[in-house]
Amino acid sequence: MKLLLLIISLLTLSNFCFSQEGTDTTQVTAEDTTSIAEDTTKTTEVDPVKQQILDIIKQVNERSASIDNIRSEGDIKIKTAKIDESGSILIQVKKKDDVYFKIEGPLGIDAAEGHFNRKKFTFLDHLNDQAVTGSSTILNIGSLTKIRCTFDDLVNAFSGTVRIPKSKKDKMTLSDEGGTYIIELKGEKATITRKYVIDKTSYSVYKYSYISKTGTVLIQFEFSSFRTSGDGSYAKQVEIRRPKQGEYFKLTFDNVNLNQSNLFFNVSIPSDYQRKVWK
Repeated sequence: MKLLLLIISLLTLSNFCFSQEGTDTTQVTAEDTTSIAEDTTKTTEVDPVKQQILDIIKQVNERSASIDNIRSEGDIKIKTAKIDESGSILIQVKKKDDVYFKIEGPLGIDAAEGHFNRKKFTFLDHLNDQAVTGSSTILNIGSLTKIRCTFDDLVNAFSGTVRIPKSKKDKMTLSDEGGTYIIELKGEKATITRKYVIDKTSYSVYKYSYISKTGTVLIQFEFSSFRTSGDGSYAKQVEIRRPKQGEYFKLTFDNVNLNQSNLFFNVSIPSDYQRKVWK
């Protein structure tokens, strides 16, 4: 019974969040995270420091992209004011656009599964014969996965790799700390700074955070226990923290398989399930 309660609690805030469309019961603001209008054009900076930052970001993203078509199995842990439990999870990721996960209850009974892509999602609560579909907004992702983040952050966490998006108008700074680069990016009018800690040798991102204008860490992603594959690497442990809310989320991947050609992303809604559509 305890694990059954965990399965539901892991992916919802209360009562599967069906009472209101995409409503998070915690107080949230527009500052929590931000979507990046990414600049895909190739530019050359006159400022050598800015050019170095662009070169580092390019290395990070190219090596991250080499880790793809991922199928992982492992453990999941979540801790909030009301929850402190662990369970198991299956994850499949195809960059840049598809994330699938499934959680099983006791005796191999399917408890919940979901498919998120860049535009929309389908989520099933098998224990209660319920389904919700909608757009992959920050609020909807947060309501269902308990990770209030962008879709790109979800891909980073579930793949164990990080891709750094950069807007054309981002203000960029670079500093060194021992064997790591520290890059900070801030939009022209944004109040949030994105801070990335990057290994100088592997170009793996150890940690990145969204920081408010007052210096408060809004959400932080940490990556550890790295494994190498070709020119890239991936983390077998991912930790996510929202310090102000006292929320902690951890993924530990026991089995990771890359370059899988038979990944499954289709989530079919049974005809007898109660349905809900979120905007």
